[in-house]
Amino acid sequence: MMTEADKAVLDESYRNTRTGREAINVIIGKVEDDDLALDLNRQACKFIQMEERMQKEYHREKETPPEDSLVDRTILWGGIQMNTLWNASTEHLADMMIQENTKGITELMKVVKKNKSVQREYYEMAQELMDFEEKNIEKLKAYLR
Repeated sequence: MMTEADKAVLDESYRNTRTGREAINVIIGKVEDDDLALDLNRQACKFIQMEERMQKEYHREKETPPEDSLVDRTILWGGIQMNTLWNASTEHLADMMIQENTKGITELMKVVKKNKSVQREYYEMAQELMDFEEKNIEKLKAYLR
């Protein structure tokens, strides 16, 4: 049985993977640097793998994953469009993705710290996601000048 702490951590982890994947899907069409495009595609694949693993947990626990709201998706899409209107340079796109990964880590860390009684399995999933996003940031720093 899933506790409130388990659900909170799993929900935030799931939202985090979805947002990361969505951000990449929006940005990837603006990327002209082949290396950055490859790195972002690899990150998107990992986000998808993690998302699928979490979906299996929801199914196993007979729980429903949180839905992305249309408003949230629209805000993400609109924010990226506005942010790249005058500057879609490789450096700027990498910086935007660094900020997105940083935000994901921060939000997930808050939820994990607030839910100390979370099952080890969900804690480790969240930790794996935060570690992955840290690695993404390190890779993306290479594109900054």
